[in-house]
Amino acid sequence: MNEGTPLSDAQDRILAQTTWDRNVVVRAGAGTGKTTILVNRMLNLLMREPQPLAITEIVALTFTNKAATEMKQRLRRELTKLAESADESLSALFRARYRLSFDQVRERAERALAQFEKAQIGTLHSFAAHLLRLHPLESGLDPSFQEDDGTRFTELFDVRWQAWLAEELGVAGRHHAHWRRVLAGTSLDDFYDLAVTLAGESIDVHELARQCRAASIDGPVRDWLERLRATADGLSASRVKAKQVKADKMLSAASRCFTVVLDHGARGIERLSDDDRALLEKDIGKPTSGWDEGAFAETKAVVSVAQQLLSVNQPYMSDLFELLGPFLSGVRQSFLASGWISFDGLLTRAKSLLRDHPSARARIKHSYRAILVDEFQDTDPVQYEIVLYLAERMGSSKQTWQDLELEPGKLFIVGDPKQSIYAFRRADIEAFERVVDKVVAGGGIVHSLVTNFRSDDAVLSVVNNLFDRLFVAETHIQPSNERLFAQPHRKPELSASGVRIRLVTAESDAEDFDTAAATRAEADQLARWIKEELLAGTTVFDRDRRPVPLQPGHIALIFRKLTQAQDYLDALRRWDIAYLTDGEKHFYRRQEIIDLVNLLRVLDNPHDRIALAGLLRSPLGGVADRDLLALRQLDALDITRPETLARWAHPQAGTVRTFYERLAELHRLAPLRPVPDVFDLIFQRLPVLELAAGSLHGEQAVANLLKARDMAEEVADRPHLTLTGFVDMMLERLDEQPDEAESALAEASLDAVRILTIHKAKGLEFPVVILPGVHQGARTPSKGPSVQHDWSSGCYGVSLGAQRNLGSVLVGNKMAAREEAEQRRLLYVGMTRARDLLVLSGGLVRKPGRDAVLGLLQEAVGSEAFEGAGADIEVGAARMTRTIVPATTTNRRRPRKAVASVAAPSLPGLIERYAIRQMRRTESRSLARQLTPSRMHDDRLVGQAVRSREHKTEGYGRFVGICAHALLERWDFSVVRPPTVTELELLCRQIVPPEAGCREAVRDDLASLMSSFLSSECYRRLQGAEILGREIPFIIPWQEGQVMEGVIDLMYRLDGRLWIADYKTDQIAAAEAQVRTQQYAQQAEAYRAAAVRCLGGEAASFECVFLRPGVRVEL
Repeated sequence: MNEGTPLSDAQDRILAQTTWDRNVVVRAGAGTGKTTILVNRMLNLLMREPQPLAITEIVALTFTNKAATEMKQRLRRELTKLAESADESLSALFRARYRLSFDQVRERAERALAQFEKAQIGTLHSFAAHLLRLHPLESGLDPSFQEDDGTRFTELFDVRWQAWLAEELGVAGRHHAHWRRVLAGTSLDDFYDLAVTLAGESIDVHELARQCRAASIDGPVRDWLERLRATADGLSASRVKAKQVKADKMLSAASRCFTVVLDHGARGIERLSDDDRALLEKDIGKPTSGWDEGAFAETKAVVSVAQQLLSVNQPYMSDLFELLGPFLSGVRQSFLASGWISFDGLLTRAKSLLRDHPSARARIKHSYRAILVDEFQDTDPVQYEIVLYLAERMGSSKQTWQDLELEPGKLFIVGDPKQSIYAFRRADIEAFERVVDKVVAGGGIVHSLVTNFRSDDAVLSVVNNLFDRLFVAETHIQPSNERLFAQPHRKPELSASGVRIRLVTAESDAEDFDTAAATRAEADQLARWIKEELLAGTTVFDRDRRPVPLQPGHIALIFRKLTQAQDYLDALRRWDIAYLTDGEKHFYRRQEIIDLVNLLRVLDNPHDRIALAGLLRSPLGGVADRDLLALRQLDALDITRPETLARWAHPQAGTVRTFYERLAELHRLAPLRPVPDVFDLIFQRLPVLELAAGSLHGEQAVANLLKARDMAEEVADRPHLTLTGFVDMMLERLDEQPDEAESALAEASLDAVRILTIHKAKGLEFPVVILPGVHQGARTPSKGPSVQHDWSSGCYGVSLGAQRNLGSVLVGNKMAAREEAEQRRLLYVGMTRARDLLVLSGGLVRKPGRDAVLGLLQEAVGSEAFEGAGADIEVGAARMTRTIVPATTTNRRRPRKAVASVAAPSLPGLIERYAIRQMRRTESRSLARQLTPSRMHDDRLVGQAVRSREHKTEGYGRFVGICAHALLERWDFSVVRPPTVTELELLCRQIVPPEAGCREAVRDDLASLMSSFLSSECYRRLQGAEILGREIPFIIPWQEGQVMEGVIDLMYRLDGRLWIADYKTDQIAAAEAQVRTQQYAQQAEAYRAAAVRCLGGEAASFECVFLRPGVRVEL
């Protein structure tokens, strides 16, 4: 950027970073550098004069772990520059701004770096967990609680649900009458789904039940219904002279409906006359002559609310909560008592801690002097309340967020309401605006960032003009557009820039050119264009402004939902374009996972013929369908009877028999091992990972299989979960298809087009962005039970089948309006991901999908702009280049390679090369992928070394070693007294299982060992050392592509030398120590290498510390 051209928002940027006497709201548009503003604000807080803050007094919260990590890395990088005096201009800025010396800047940066890991820079969930652990008594939680991803709660809920149903619906049940009334209006499956939703801690079930029992109507619902009645009466009055048609009669019936409800409460709907009810059950139809289009739309909306009131059934909901209330309370209490808490529970309980415990809130407010929040528009209302309580004025303690006053200068929030797209995660744009209004009313200030550092002006001009028309300001629903300006003197990064729209049309007036047909045709034409035109004819300018070919990784296809992507992925495959799907939550639909589950089913039950058939059809079996039929007819689908394959006259018979035998072997071994070890056994004995690596999705498929193994590791601590239980769990997930993201790969490649959703793309940018399927709708009507909460009004809405509570009418209408507005913001976020070239792609169909992007574009520029003959579409002063493509699907096949005439191969040479390859393969497979220092010497010797001569119990020596290491990990070397019997007894109870039968022996051996060690010269030497670390884990690359992983027992510094000490519990005399140490030479090499790699090159000395004789030997 030319420094002579100041940014149009330069003053806002400076004030946002340096305003201390007022709370600050920053409206940061797309690509305007909000992370930089946040990091600079933190740096200024650390450097400011007067009253600089310690980094531990700052809380910086963001929406995702990825964003938090980026923020921490950038802040650490800037602080390191200041501490090492590596950036003179940055240091000079703070010296001049706050009149600091060079040393003061450096010292403050060093101090911040020293405390960096103690700083609260992360997600609001992680901060909530931190607060709850600091205040276990007030929060009512065990401070060692664990966070549940949902699986633990689901297991507990299902067990409790089955027991509860058996009790309630059994002969001894006491609520049969309630059950009959409830089940008359819904199915048991829907009732279960509603119960699962209500069990989440984000819902205040007691308040919801109270609202369902309320006889009268007050508050926000009454105000809303009164406004609707006034609107209905006003519309009717405006048409008093018009001919009364069905719509007029329905409008009058709606007014009377509102009146009976307002006068008599929710049950007043029963007083509505049969005639009015019959009128409201009709469809209002289309406007007739004499109706103003706007007035009719308003009439339709009013009548729709009255129609929804007909299904309100408060007594039904009251019965429902009378049944469910005690059950839900018991489930929540049991879950917390088990030591787990949900992500919603973290936030809800942190809010309750701050709201209900003034003394705890006061301590927390005093500890944190600055609160910074990123992506505020995507934060849900519970998180808003947490932030507001933290930012409350010192010395004050109000019960509700509405009443509290904010501490001036403490709160700094960054957000952009135009990018609020997470309503499905309870993000609430009305709540966002109310919080901003509260900040401003308390003397705060709003700054806007409008300089976009991402996109070319040819892209931004279209975006600005388009959304000037699409963002129609509506209070608490849609913000107005705030135009973005390109960075001054920005140079294009691509040989093509701007916005293009590509539309596929039917070759003729084909009646079958519907949305699905248009999608298939568009997908094929888009893939062809990417391959033959975009990649072949576009260049990218590198940092030195040299043109280089555009790569697939420069391109992103961004969808509103990934369920829309399948046709496009098929087309990319047909055109040999590699792609990488990012964040697809279809883990259980991946073929490698389905094949793996079939394999596990066969190992668990060898007579499961369906699973075996699926396994044989997989790459692992390689059997064609016709051959599978032949095996079925021969009754040969049974791994326990491989001899039946003798009747199958087929070239694959021998291979399949070997496969059967290997499966039978695994079936015998699997039940004897923990589930994670079964995965390891499978990967060792069968080429599962190798076949996945050679599949279409290669690296991704392997990562998914390894993720399945990690999932087994996560649930391995559940005592009831055998292999059969794990198989049942996986089958249930395959059936239910829960959202589960594929395993994330370490990095994206320029060799593959990125495929992702708009939500996943938020915060990212690409040289070329393509938004496909602009003719497709995105929203699907919700099915099943629904529970919604409107934070601003406090109303809950619940619907179950044809039944609903009164609050659901208000909340449902508010949510529908917000969702419609959010669809426009989704388009905005998608379009602003592009740096240089934005392509909108779709089909011209007669009836675009509901809420299709094409409909929004036609609303903005007129439908005729897409049907004319011109090449450009004018959007205000900007232009989009339009291309119309006929819908011709290309049956693309890979070209056959010419077969050259070659000489017959030399068989002896082939045999020799094959033998060499096999030898190398065997050598490679014999190498362990992961090593530990303890595995580098003879296991036989180690076993002899650590086993007591007196106790031959299997594992006895191992228990002594583990207990000794655990004791010394926490040992205070200034202490000279040996550990007490009670201390040793407690330690052994934690480590040595009762079935080992050697607890007392281990305890006594430990007492003797520690007594000898504490009285030794070796121990006195450690008392004078500076202890740097204990039980330090490390992982480093090793020889032959291996990985070395281990734990350093003790690292200390003495007389200027760095030492690594490795404790040994070998049963030897002092005279034998020197010889025994030689067995550990390779271990010493690994530890020293780890120290050099991890400590920046500093060499370390190594010693074995033999605890029993109390001697040390340097190696």
